[in-house]
Amino acid sequence: MASEKEEFVTKLYVPTGEPIRKNAHVTIYRVRCMKEPGRPEALLKLYHNKNCAKVYERLKQLNYTEWPKVHDVRFFDGNTLVVEDYLKGATMQEIMEGKRAQKAKYTEAEAQKIMARITEAVKVLNEIQPPLSHGNLKKSNIFITSGGHVKFLDFEPADPKKPRFNLFEFLGRLFHELLTGREPKGKVSYEGRYKKVIEKCLEVNPDKQYEDIQEMQEDVREAKEMEYEEPESEDVITLGIPYVLTLPFQGIFLVLEWILFSFFMQKDNAPTAALFGAIFGVHLLIFIWRRWKFIHDADVRLDRVKLVFPIVLFIAILAAIYFGVGRFIVPIT
Repeated sequence: MASEKEEFVTKLYVPTGEPIRKNAHVTIYRVRCMKEPGRPEALLKLYHNKNCAKVYERLKQLNYTEWPKVHDVRFFDGNTLVVEDYLKGATMQEIMEGKRAQKAKYTEAEAQKIMARITEAVKVLNEIQPPLSHGNLKKSNIFITSGGHVKFLDFEPADPKKPRFNLFEFLGRLFHELLTGREPKGKVSYEGRYKKVIEKCLEVNPDKQYEDIQEMQEDVREAKEMEYEEPESEDVITLGIPYVLTLPFQGIFLVLEWILFSFFMQKDNAPTAALFGAIFGVHLLIFIWRRWKFIHDADVRLDRVKLVFPIVLFIAILAAIYFGVGRFIVPIT
């Protein structure tokens, strides 16, 4: 006779293939809910050596939209089995990794909308009586559905042995990452309208942080509605770039190399022209890479005009030299 656990896994909720995730903490299967009309897809999560059945029983009873619908919960042999809705979308962790890979980031409006949904979900948890604590909130446990809704995943009971979770520090770091593409390192590098909100979230002294989520939401709304102009700090930031990495300094050497390349091209000395062309190309690539790395590591933001204009001017100078060499330098020689 099949055990209760076997009945649960093999008859009530039937896996449709191999585990979609398996590690020391959890094994996750995609399953069919055989007892429900239409046999909808769901996820069966097996939490190893962890008893979070009470948390999920409460989630099942409450059935709010801030987490996936819980179909069933069982506790077997020290493990918790949870069956919940199968969601389409991605976690914040996956989304931010994708953004970094594309070297992209959210606009202020997009980041604000995401944070508004996340903070509203946190508010809902706090307003449930007694308040419902997530116990394991992190980017990989915040799911954004294909419809743009926020769902919290993988609830855990609060562990008194772990350091107290600082919610506002987490929200501040997440907000900063949404706006800049990376978490703050030491100080807030973001200079937009939500800077004060992030700084208050990241206050080292918890007493100076937000007292509750409503206070943070109100500050975000006020920052969203205020008239805002970009701070005139770009000149100060760009002056921090070492002179050796500036275009005027490197441009002198690059122009000399380009003149030699152009000269030998006009003289039909292909081998020598190729040599100086290669020197120029390697030097230019190294310069671009070193400058980009410095700007990236220092989290410097350059004004578009200041970024594009020197490059356009430099290209124009190179073009003038190339076409001018034949007229002015070659005849003299």
